[in-house]
Amino acid sequence: MSFFIKKINVLLFILVALAIMELFIGFEASKETWEMIVTIAVQILQFLLFIMLMALLRKVIRQSVDKEKQYQRLLDHSPEAIYVHRKGIIVYSNEAGAKLFGFKEPFELINLHWKEILNDKSYESLRSSSEKYEMDQQFKIHHFNLYDEDGTVRYIEAKSTYILFDGEPAREVIARDVTDQEKNSQRLKDLSYLDTLTQLPNRRSLLERLNQVIEESKQKNKSFGIMFVDLDGFKQINDTYGHAKGDFLLKQVSEYLKLCIKEDDVVGRFGGDEFIIILPNAVQTDCLSLAKKIIDNMPLFISESNQVTFSIGISLYPQDGNDLDTIMKLADNAMYNAKKRGKNNFQFFDIGT
Repeated sequence: MSFFIKKINVLLFILVALAIMELFIGFEASKETWEMIVTIAVQILQFLLFIMLMALLRKVIRQSVDKEKQYQRLLDHSPEAIYVHRKGIIVYSNEAGAKLFGFKEPFELINLHWKEILNDKSYESLRSSSEKYEMDQQFKIHHFNLYDEDGTVRYIEAKSTYILFDGEPAREVIARDVTDQEKNSQRLKDLSYLDTLTQLPNRRSLLERLNQVIEESKQKNKSFGIMFVDLDGFKQINDTYGHAKGDFLLKQVSEYLKLCIKEDDVVGRFGGDEFIIILPNAVQTDCLSLAKKIIDNMPLFISESNQVTFSIGISLYPQDGNDLDTIMKLADNAMYNAKKRGKNNFQFFDIGT
């Protein structure tokens, strides 16, 4: 394109020069033969240059039209959904745009408002994502949800830019379905908070939850309990039956502890054969009741010769401590005290022990 424009500029320059030359010759008083020949030659050359200029202009226009058609084809067949709207009314959509919203053909969206395209829940999600932007802001990024009729939720990322479309102001929106990426991201987040073997909350998750419970208990002036639960003789079971059997045992114990706790309680694997139970809004009698339930109903997971039992240590907030490190340490100490007293029992933290 730039090559043809340079050519056009050169031809225009020559045409102007020839016009000036013809004008200069026309001012001469005498009209000799050579002057007439030069005038005719200049006029012929001007005519030829004009024809060349017109041909070049046709090429430029044709290339511009072809380029626009090619760009239009790229838009129409782009894998990303592309829309152009004015004040929420669609004036252009490509094939992917129609498909994203469940339409067969792009023309079905033309002259429809977003309200007419989306159901109420989806439109509210889109509207909420737009509230943080100024109406005429040049560039916007939206994250909103599409709620399909079958209950499926899709996560959409859209980039919106101010443009001129058919000579009038409009906004171009490029949208894509990022549901898979969102689910993968959530899965990775879940994995960082879950113990991979038992699918219980892991150490990181337990400590974060414990900090939350401490803050909530401070604000509401409530107490809560924490239990350190340790499997007695787990190393011997691992050595006797192998790690595969030991892992199977840990899974069974996890399921058992989940059955023992209340809905608001949290049980997680702290590491190895140690588990932690957090009892929000609990007092000493609540902790006593749960500990007895765990000890008394413990089934035999291996055999009579290798009976699985628990040693449980309990500390209470705020009477035993009012920060995470203290109540964790005291519950751990109480658990070791339970082991010293013959295992298969529970002990509250006692400052005298």
